[in-house]
Amino acid sequence: MNKKYVIRIIIFVCIIILFLIYIFSFSLPRSVESFGPFKLGDQAPIVSENVPEYNYLYGSEYKFYIYTMEKYMSFCALGDCGMSGVLVDCMGGWLSGEGISGDGGATDYGLTEEDVDAGRSSMIIVADENKKIVGIYPNYKVRNIPYILKNHRNLSEEFDFCYNIQMPKRQ
Repeated sequence: MNKKYVIRIIIFVCIIILFLIYIFSFSLPRSVESFGPFKLGDQAPIVSENVPEYNYLYGSEYKFYIYTMEKYMSFCALGDCGMSGVLVDCMGGWLSGEGISGDGGATDYGLTEEDVDAGRSSMIIVADENKKIVGIYPNYKVRNIPYILKNHRNLSEEFDFCYNIQMPKRQ
């Protein structure tokens, strides 16, 4: 084979590899069909209602629900979960986060406590207004919620407005 053809083939393969890296690096997060005890269409997990400071929020109706489990997270709800919580609140949704706090909880999400505690695994679950799961995102964290919500714009009409108002801009 001629050296010229080998170089062309190598360049062509490199271009394809770079294209695939670009596509997978900058694409939106993708939901899986099932993970652990959860499948799309199932009832969303029930978050503990024993946290007194959030009891008044549990009876409210929301446009959608997001549940998360990750390391370094104490129980939080809505704006207490950071900028992602503020965005979800603006959109009329519910966000609650849990972490490993000595009493477990990771196994409820199909994760192991050791992996969550070591920071090797985490979970985001998105549910509609009827608390039916519409997205399961293993190994994503609270900071990824704005990007995950781009997959679920149908859950709230306010996504674009809230995203443009609430999320920080690059200077």
